[in-house]
Amino acid sequence: MEGTRAEKSVIMAKSISYGIVGCCVVMSILLGCTSRTSSVNREPDDLIADSLYTDSILEAEDTFAIDELTEETPLPVTVDELFDDFIFNFDQSNRLQRSRIRFPLTIVESDGSRTSISRGEWHHRYVFLQQEVCTAFWNTTSQMALPQDTSIVNARLEHIFLHSRQVEAYLFNRDTISGEWYLSEEQITSFEHSPLASFLDFYQRFATDSIFQRQHLAQTLKFRTTDEESDYEVIEGTIDAEQWTEFAPELPQDVLVCINYGQTYTNPNRVLMQMRGISNGLQNMLRFQCDDGRWRLTEFEN
Repeated sequence: MEGTRAEKSVIMAKSISYGIVGCCVVMSILLGCTSRTSSVNREPDDLIADSLYTDSILEAEDTFAIDELTEETPLPVTVDELFDDFIFNFDQSNRLQRSRIRFPLTIVESDGSRTSISRGEWHHRYVFLQQEVCTAFWNTTSQMALPQDTSIVNARLEHIFLHSRQVEAYLFNRDTISGEWYLSEEQITSFEHSPLASFLDFYQRFATDSIFQRQHLAQTLKFRTTDEESDYEVIEGTIDAEQWTEFAPELPQDVLVCINYGQTYTNPNRVLMQMRGISNGLQNMLRFQCDDGRWRLTEFEN
């Protein structure tokens, strides 16, 4: 996930022939800013109205700038090996999106009704890169190897709207012949249909209510980190619940962008929540345990 738009723009500026394109990119950004100002002032009917799904027309303006830089750039040969690599490129490239969606794309609403989007109706969407943190929920530590497994054939990218208790999921499947990833369906469901329903209801309060959070910490938290000054030596120990605020990471409070690589949750009373920075290498792991119907944070790793 190396390289930013700014770096690519510097490369474009080295060629006079790209001057016109540069102007167009600037105009596109200015128009995008104007549109975003209008978007901030509107009152959404609910949080789903604020999701990336309904912002697709706005995001299409940003796509212009991306396509000018990537439309003629060959895709990495490894684009389909790992789902993480695929979804990163899928989010950036309008060309890749249109070639990797099964049109007409079926959308299954929360009431079970079905609609569809044709190729002509599709607008570029950012389903991944606009968030600062990507989340994965694991049931066991062994499942954490799945993102590096080139044999997985199904993956779900979910937008979990904590306040409205709804999940917007993008279902991807790997073609058995070509080995290429395709977006095959969208689903909108409520928390009740998630195997993590109990935990998600708990987490919504844990992330937003400091008093509730303090009440749901184990008395002694296992702690693991790396010492950057000692060649990243692993340091393990414990911290008291009173020390938690000194180490606590910033937790997403409104929307969780979560990738499921096929992991299941056979133990509903244990959740390992992994948070990875999309634009940096930061990682945090929080282990939660539910005993007698009460969730607690028991371990923290960064």
